[in-house]
Amino acid sequence: MFKHLSAAFLTISLLTLLLPAIADATRLEWNQTEARIELKPDQEEAQVEFVVTNKGDQTVRIARVKTSCGCTSSILDKKIINSGESTTITAIFNKGKRQGLNHNKLEVFLDDQADPVAMLHMIVQVPKLVDAQPQIVYWNPSTSSTERHIRITLDKRYVSEITSIEYDHSMLTIRAEPDPDGRVDRILHILPKSFETQIRESVLIHARGADGMKAEARLHIFVQP
Repeated sequence: MFKHLSAAFLTISLLTLLLPAIADATRLEWNQTEARIELKPDQEEAQVEFVVTNKGDQTVRIARVKTSCGCTSSILDKKIINSGESTTITAIFNKGKRQGLNHNKLEVFLDDQADPVAMLHMIVQVPKLVDAQPQIVYWNPSTSSTERHIRITLDKRYVSEITSIEYDHSMLTIRAEPDPDGRVDRILHILPKSFETQIRESVLIHARGADGMKAEARLHIFVQP
């Protein structure tokens, strides 16, 4: 009986000693946990700084920062944060060929903790200068042999006109016209020259704007007899 009581007392004593340290470890104050950035067309990367301050009485150590995407990396100013001190996590997003909204997460882990002490959000908007919807059209024996319609929208902050549409005229018929409803800049009507031949073609839409700004969008066209 005394052995059981001794073990229980030892367990309670250890918990009593550990709980203040655990509580202190969670007393971290962040300048922000979410940052929203919009890239310019000529920017290849975005950076944001997350500053954390140790408001507890105990020194804490950041073990690692885990990112949700290979497109995002992080630089940690220093791992050990004494009471009252701060450190900075710099998140770096590399655009690559990405477009649209990119939501990247960074999990921050302290020593000897399985769960992250913080989840940081880096939300980056990469502008689509020429937005084509849909980007993929296809025909097969189960679909109708009718035109497919692509709706083209230009980001007028950067590009103002479509300069050319490149495609194989022997394979496709394409005509462009303004949107009668004025919701988009152009509507493309696409029809294969033949439904009896397998087609795998790309259509390139080129646009330009002020100061020599150029952009393009690529469509993918498939016909499966």
